[in-house]
Amino acid sequence: MMKSIRALLKRDKERYKVPRRVQDVIPISRIWTDGIFLVGGNYSKTWRFSDINYLVASREDKESMFLTYSELLNSLDSGSSVKITINNRKMQRSDFENSILMPLTGDKWDYLRKEYNKMLLDKALNANGILQERYITVTVAKKNIEEARSYFARTEAELTGHFAALGSKCVPLDASDKLKVLHDFYRPGEESSYMFDVREAARRGHDFKDFICPDYIEKHSDYLILGGKYMRVMYLKDYASYIKDSFVAELTELSRNMMLSIDILPVPTEEAVREVENRLLGVETNITNWQRRQNKNNNFSAIVPYDMELQRKESKEFLDDLTTRDQRMMLGVITMVITADSLEEMEQDTESVLTTAQKHMCQVAVLKYQQFDGLNTVLPIGTRKINAFRTLTTESLAVFMPFKVQEIMEKGGIYMGENAISHNLIMCNRANLMNQSSIILGVPGSGKSFFVKQLIWFLILNSDDDLMLCDPEGEYARMLKGMEDIVTVVHVAAGGKDRLNAMYMVDSYGENNPTVTKSEFIMSLIEQIDKKGVGPQHKSIIDRCIAAVYRESKEMGTVPTLSTLREKLLSQPEREAKQIALALELYTTGSLDIFGRQSNVDLNKRVIVFDIHELGSQLKPTGLLVITDTILNRVSVNWKNGKRTHVFLDEFHVVYENEYSAQFFNSAWRQFRKRNAYPTAITQNVEYLLDSVQASTMLSNSEFIVMLNQAASDREQLAKLLNISGEQMSYITNADPGCGLIRYGGSLVPFVNRFPKDTRLYQLMTTKPEDMANREAG
Repeated sequence: MMKSIRALLKRDKERYKVPRRVQDVIPISRIWTDGIFLVGGNYSKTWRFSDINYLVASREDKESMFLTYSELLNSLDSGSSVKITINNRKMQRSDFENSILMPLTGDKWDYLRKEYNKMLLDKALNANGILQERYITVTVAKKNIEEARSYFARTEAELTGHFAALGSKCVPLDASDKLKVLHDFYRPGEESSYMFDVREAARRGHDFKDFICPDYIEKHSDYLILGGKYMRVMYLKDYASYIKDSFVAELTELSRNMMLSIDILPVPTEEAVREVENRLLGVETNITNWQRRQNKNNNFSAIVPYDMELQRKESKEFLDDLTTRDQRMMLGVITMVITADSLEEMEQDTESVLTTAQKHMCQVAVLKYQQFDGLNTVLPIGTRKINAFRTLTTESLAVFMPFKVQEIMEKGGIYMGENAISHNLIMCNRANLMNQSSIILGVPGSGKSFFVKQLIWFLILNSDDDLMLCDPEGEYARMLKGMEDIVTVVHVAAGGKDRLNAMYMVDSYGENNPTVTKSEFIMSLIEQIDKKGVGPQHKSIIDRCIAAVYRESKEMGTVPTLSTLREKLLSQPEREAKQIALALELYTTGSLDIFGRQSNVDLNKRVIVFDIHELGSQLKPTGLLVITDTILNRVSVNWKNGKRTHVFLDEFHVVYENEYSAQFFNSAWRQFRKRNAYPTAITQNVEYLLDSVQASTMLSNSEFIVMLNQAASDREQLAKLLNISGEQMSYITNADPGCGLIRYGGSLVPFVNRFPKDTRLYQLMTTKPEDMANREAG
């Protein structure tokens, strides 16, 4: 045996003590608040790392991830031992109900809340319901805690960098976090009862093991009973010559509480090379001796036996890996523990694991009379009691890939669908993102409107936030019919009764100078009215007149309108001023004066719907600009009052049809983000956005993007802009309604969103003609 490994095994060897109580089974001697544990004579520390989209990545991306993960393994210090752990834990129904379900408020809409809650519960029960967490634990022998702390600080910097290169986040666990992992494992079903403060426990002289240990442990030859739960520890006994990189993912697919750990002992390269050279020398010696014996028997044409030739070939390849291919020798052992409610259930799960291993030509065996040792090896504590090592190179160890697919399940999140791969619920809390900008893309019929309506209902029923909706088809107004106590529907139509004052401006309007921002808006408006454009002379005149109008209105205590601006323009000496006034005539004293006079609608209710269904295609760009400006005023007021606003803009590609409106919209979009507003843009014409530099920049900078079924030309451009692989793009190619991809921060998750049709909420949200006909008939 190699010198370093012999020394490591000798150092890890502990004198066996008969456990007198349940606490004695937990092999932790001492803990520190920063998460460092004293285990035997060694110090250990654990980090949690997030999953990445390995299974749905393209072949090229998989190779890149594989090589990056190999670099991480290569960076492991040969003076330490490392444990990579995958922890499957079932989400408790009580936790789910407390964190996700809508509380009832006693109003007339509780029946809708009950429907929504029932839908979430049904989906949660039908889903996998398993949360997968990943840990890496490093154990090292140091003289004292200061040396250990310094070592772990260096290790953390290296691990963080390597995991970041993979697209994964690596965060350290403090003592409370790590003890919670152990508590949830030892006491399944009591996760919510964990209450432990390290400093308070130390002050009172309490033993931390009392808080996490099970009530009792019953020991059998091939399984354990911990607090009424059956557990069995197994290990990977025989390895196939070829193993797929999905092996670990398939082993951990059981919908049960379970843990799988890969223990790694890195071997110093010079010692590994020396060991392989000695083995190769032994093989060559055996071959030479065999040939000498054959020659002695006058058998000069004898061929070297296959097994000896194979040993020579494999030893040479191993040596080449170590010396020329940047590989390292590592000793690995894989152990796993499954948890069940009964002995029969445990036997079935054991059979499933054995069958999965056999499918990959591997053999998993149950530990006999070593269940305690196996349990302490699996848990992310830092101990290793099972030494069934297998000699591996970096690449052969990297095949046991711990990554599968990203999950999004955040506390306080909103239901967005189910993960198409793991079938877990997707719960997004946009407050956790760097920016809250959202864009929803999809061809007609792909489910955009339904997705948005589902989000709107959640916000109305389960929050106090304000909502501002731009409604090009009148569908949101129909959906919210009967909620007049909190909803104002503004019917924006040529010759209509409802009016919006395009010149209204609150004190906090704009990013810097309110008047300057308002000038930009009016220029955008005139650009939409007069397609010839706004020249430099026009800009100067507009800027001068707007400043004068707001100054005079402030002195008089009145609110200016476009009619006021037109009168001011008519009083100017320049011919260009008369041209601008003439362009504004239709919108001030003409038949389209809905934006030129004082507002006559209640804009103070919680939900404002701007119905532009009857506005007409020619007036729609102008209408969208005025509506965006009106929303900006409300957002500014709410921001001042500390209230959040959700803004939904449908068909927003229209505003990018000319330069000035695009500039104003970009400015408004930035202000939405800065003023505690969550803007959501909905469009089907992705090409319009991708043709505009401003729009494509806005798209790539948005942290939350929902991509439903896309046209072929749009798919290619989206893939290039958002760096989406071909495998991931398959989820938005000929996808069913409500299915697609969600880009959430750095995560890209395929989703399925199928809402039950036998509900009142579905009838309110659907836009399918046949469903709407059934609703009207009913």
